[in-house]
Amino acid sequence: MTILKHSLAALIACTAFSAAASNHDRTVNPIGTGAHRVACSNVAQDPALIAQYGTPPEDFWEGKPANGQLRYISQILASPTTAVRFDVVVPNGGQFPQYGGTAVPHVGIVCFPTPATNTDPDYVLPQTGDRVPHMQPASTAPKLAPGRFPFIVFSHGLGGSPISPNYIDAMVELASHGYVVGAAFHGDARFSRIRLENLDDVTFLLTRFDEFVEMELMRPLAISALIDHLLAHPGFASAIDASRIGGFGISLGGQALANTMGAKLSQSLSRACRDTHKDPRIRATVGLVPYMGQSFMPAFCDDQQGVESMTNPYMAIAGTADTTAPIGLTREAVNRFGGSRYLVELEGVQHEYRQDMRADVFTWTVAFLNAYLGVESDPTAMARLIRMLTVTGGTGDMLTIDRHVPFALTNGETLVVEFYHPGLDHYFITGNPAEAEWVRGGGAGAWEATGSTFKAWLTSPPADAGTSPVCRFYGAYAGGPNSHFYTANAAECAWLRVVGGWWYEGTAFHIRPDASGACPDGLIAVDRAYNNGFVRNDSNHRFTTSASEMRETIRDGWSPNGTVMCSRP
Repeated sequence: MTILKHSLAALIACTAFSAAASNHDRTVNPIGTGAHRVACSNVAQDPALIAQYGTPPEDFWEGKPANGQLRYISQILASPTTAVRFDVVVPNGGQFPQYGGTAVPHVGIVCFPTPATNTDPDYVLPQTGDRVPHMQPASTAPKLAPGRFPFIVFSHGLGGSPISPNYIDAMVELASHGYVVGAAFHGDARFSRIRLENLDDVTFLLTRFDEFVEMELMRPLAISALIDHLLAHPGFASAIDASRIGGFGISLGGQALANTMGAKLSQSLSRACRDTHKDPRIRATVGLVPYMGQSFMPAFCDDQQGVESMTNPYMAIAGTADTTAPIGLTREAVNRFGGSRYLVELEGVQHEYRQDMRADVFTWTVAFLNAYLGVESDPTAMARLIRMLTVTGGTGDMLTIDRHVPFALTNGETLVVEFYHPGLDHYFITGNPAEAEWVRGGGAGAWEATGSTFKAWLTSPPADAGTSPVCRFYGAYAGGPNSHFYTANAAECAWLRVVGGWWYEGTAFHIRPDASGACPDGLIAVDRAYNNGFVRNDSNHRFTTSASEMRETIRDGWSPNGTVMCSRP
């Protein structure tokens, strides 16, 4: 496995290669608010009930206990029969010491595209003054725009709520881009009083860690229960495309969605691992300043190993100055994700979401979600994401980790698999599934699969694919390198076959060649680097589609050869 060690400063210093690469080489303009008018479900609150309890409305939104009594938003709803309400059924077992075997009431909010003719008034939230646009009136059905939309489950930060300042704006922003967006009021304080901002309260953490874990485990259950509820809801089910479900999580919400997609959780102070509730319907997730633990307690078990079983795409957007969710823990986790993975670093940003971050955050978020959810209204999303490196203006952002795991194979495609030998410091690729299994099983020695792959055709590519055979050579001269070389360039292949020193082994696979130094939009570049090993009879080349891994290879002393092949995502 390749572990990237770079910082944002190191990446900025490496702009020469970035400018020449065809993956993640572009500075793009920020997107504006989406074209859809947005409305939200009913969360109206009764001022008399709020006054009766005598505590601020935010205490109810966040589930804070007050005066020895539980507070939750369900207690102050003005139109409870219209609001989105559902129960979370909690399994029996020691991991749920307080709520095991019970059904915990939850409230949700949904924001969605609505027709231009919707004139329902905005609802002004008590205390904060923030607005819920065109809120669904009591005893009416939600007014949804025609069609079926992808669904995004939104998970807020620890101790917050979907209608806390800036969070409701984020939900509305996503909905404006053509998503139905649903969020649960997690009410974390109902399960544990610890807050991420107060992790220095070590005594509480040591003595009540089981409650903290229970609170973490409740979130994936609530996320899944909300999806179940909305897919069966008479007002929302027909508007949701159940085959296109994604996630957007802030802080602990980013962790919760990773858990829901398969990441294991640190269940004890010894960093022991445990599975959480999983929901395979969630196909891709963005985590904004995602909480991935502290140095003394990584969120996903020892050395963040628990994320390796998570195979769906994840994009983390994290702040370099974040001390609550330290960027080092985020890098460590993202490097270990088993699926497509991206890390966008925001220079100087702390543990927060502010309106001046909007352009950066949602330009990346919409491109990523549209690409991996296959949003029909944005067929060029993957082509755009493949090329994005940074967004103009805003807070100063840069993509520092990228790895795309190819989509499902079609039309006779094969996966070209990369291996690494730590003793030789060599890389090797093969598109032959039988050979890949032989190498993976130790047949050729101590080669390790890096997880890096790209698509090609083993034989008989489609006539319109524009492919060429990739010639495979082996270093054959006496004392030469234990190394293979690959080229899709017919002239380079012919020259190597007559120059000597390399043994021609035939066609390795078929792929689209590149002769211009950049791939057409929509294809992902395969870049090549050389280890400068000729002087010591140790030549080796690396082929990868990851711009960040290529930068890391170059920082280790290899020379870039540029783009040499073009692959389908």
